[in-house]
Amino acid sequence: MEAYLLSLVRGFQRQGDRVTVHACAIDQALVKETGCTVRQIRPILPRKIREFRFLQLCDQLPLRQEYDLAIGMARTSSTHVAVCGGVHVETIRHIRRTALLRGVYDKFETYFERKMFHTVPHVMAHSASVAREILAHFQIDGAKVQVVYPPIDSTSFRFFDNQDRARARAALGVDDSRLTFLFVSCGHQRKGLQELMRAFASLDPQRYQLLVAGSKIAMPHPENVRHLGYCTNLAPVYAAVDYTILPSHYEPFGLVVPESMQCGSPVVVTKQVGAAELLQGEPSVLLDDNKPETIVDALRQLGRGLRVEPGFADRHGLGINHHINEIKRIFC
Repeated sequence: MEAYLLSLVRGFQRQGDRVTVHACAIDQALVKETGCTVRQIRPILPRKIREFRFLQLCDQLPLRQEYDLAIGMARTSSTHVAVCGGVHVETIRHIRRTALLRGVYDKFETYFERKMFHTVPHVMAHSASVAREILAHFQIDGAKVQVVYPPIDSTSFRFFDNQDRARARAALGVDDSRLTFLFVSCGHQRKGLQELMRAFASLDPQRYQLLVAGSKIAMPHPENVRHLGYCTNLAPVYAAVDYTILPSHYEPFGLVVPESMQCGSPVVVTKQVGAAELLQGEPSVLLDDNKPETIVDALRQLGRGLRVEPGFADRHGLGINHHINEIKRIFC
């Protein structure tokens, strides 16, 4: 959602609009880079409590009166449009909670989520599956929920030709004798890393390799799994691998899917990934579930050399400028 916020800021500014961001935490380097106006709302409270107090204070602001268009990316109720990249109630259904305090946290999240959906005039769902979940869990007018897919930065994520791709593979140390997959995640449990690890443990390490970018992974792990750490520039990583894989239990959208496709690398995803809605007619593999045996069976049928045609973002209307135009057309 932070990446999406920056896309909106830059997209609106490129069209000559003035942008103000209300936030709890502020990165001064980003403020300087974007040049937008920033208003900080930071209650002096412990982090988890501070988050909900921040939402309360935002709800008290006259944002719909103050701005031509107010867009909320947290669970706030004072905006014209609530952006929904995932329904929290649905997330709880798919992830096993063990900590007692986490259950209390979920109750507060659900309270603000429900209040938001019932109060804001418009809801932007980042996939059709998210829109269905909103209407299934909350009794609201379906007419105010619109599906608008999140954009990707097509200048950062671009198609890599054979020469550029060869350089990216060499820089990453990708072995041409093995089929290499990329898993990008900061929420490993929901995105199915445990099942993926079990799958790669049963695959021939001389023929299959998994690269993991993002949060730390458990040790020990299979010998054909390599952790890359956090990658600030994912484009050459996407381009270097044969496939990006996302075997999520629940994935409202999954930006890694269009990002990888834009860079030319096909994807292997479960049908629970919202971005799978964009893959019809594109080179990709849809898994019925994320059981290790399902993953293994699918990967053993794959070969090397499959590439996505250039211009994935344009074909599916995922450019930032197109996204801003859609927001203005639908919600203004």
